Amino acid sequence: MLDPASLIVLHTAMMWSCAVAFLLIQRVETGWGFPGHWPLAFGVMPMVMLIGGYAEQSNSDGLRLLGFALGFIGPALLADGVRLFLRLPARPRRWLVGFSLFSLGIIAFTLITPNLLGRVLVFQAFTAGIGVYGLILSRRLSPDDHPLGRRFIGTFGFAPVLAIAVHLGQLLVGAGPPDSGDMTFLVLAATAIGMIAAIGCVILVAERFAAQVGREARSDVLTGLATRRVFDRALDRALQDYAQAGQPVSVILFDIDHFKSINDTHGHDMGDIALRGVADCARSIVRPSDILARLGGDEFAILLPETQLADATEIARRVLERLRGLALSGAGETIRLSGSFGVACAETGLETPQSLVKRADVALYEVKRRGRNGVEAQRFGVQPAPA
Repeated sequence: MLDPASLIVLHTAMMWSCAVAFLLIQRVETGWGFPGHWPLAFGVMPMVMLIGGYAEQSNSDGLRLLGFALGFIGPALLADGVRLFLRLPARPRRWLVGFSLFSLGIIAFTLITPNLLGRVLVFQAFTAGIGVYGLILSRRLSPDDHPLGRRFIGTFGFAPVLAIAVHLGQLLVGAGPPDSGDMTFLVLAATAIGMIAAIGCVILVAERFAAQVGREARSDVLTGLATRRVFDRALDRALQDYAQAGQPVSVILFDIDHFKSINDTHGHDMGDIALRGVADCARSIVRPSDILARLGGDEFAILLPETQLADATEIARRVLERLRGLALSGAGETIRLSGSFGVACAETGLETPQSLVKRADVALYEVKRRGRNGVEAQRFGVQPAPA
């Protein structure tokens, strides 16, 4: 079995390898939020054992204090990196108070009452505090974006709390001061915790990247609305619910009147401003449970679960009214918009996504036939009539 000194060297090499890897990742990643705290933390964390082990051999109080000071800084950087990853405000006063209290404990068990067990317990108490801080931070992680990372940090934060509880329990039943075997266990435990922490950091960044890619796939880049694929899937699920539970489902299709002339006359930049303006108008009217999507070009759709035809028609009218009052400016020009809206509601359990969208589309083109700038609602099996 390796002796503690050899294990400390191995532990240091592994932590520094993580630091180098994280530094390289930070240099090449773009927008994933990889904090610079993390490579620095893994560079500093093993110093408590590397310097502390040499301090015990040379019986140097100065090195003991330096080792533990760096040992405090490493986990603190790791935890504060999570805070930075979450873009939460810094709390320097709390850190200062914490460092001061634990530093006094280390100084007391080094210079006033020299005791290795006391220093170990103070350090474990500090890491337990970091663990509690991690538990608090884990609650700020989005469960949708970080399903694994949220649980991982919560579990990891609980580990040092459990470790000091076990150690205190051993002391209460009469266990003596740490010997060589205990120190071997502490080094192995520190190595395992360090590697788990590294995996946790990678999980957080990977989940954020995956969530970002997923949002980009689900959202239109220009307007931030749902894509056609998201709309189609949501409509299919809503009609399945309708067939099973009889919950009404309505669809609104609409587009910008004379959008091509806006691009031709004012340029595509103004056309983009118009698309974003329409998206904002509709977004301000729909409910959180509704799905607002850009189908392509200037074509938009709203899926309204649990909404009857009359209510869906009223929502379409409100969006149109908001749209008519919109004045968009760009490049020294101001334009006003109008839109054409077609509304349909699922009125039979045999309704399909294609048939429902088709009826809304027919109603939309009826508005255009009449001259645009209006709303048309169509019932199942009934010819279009002005809404």
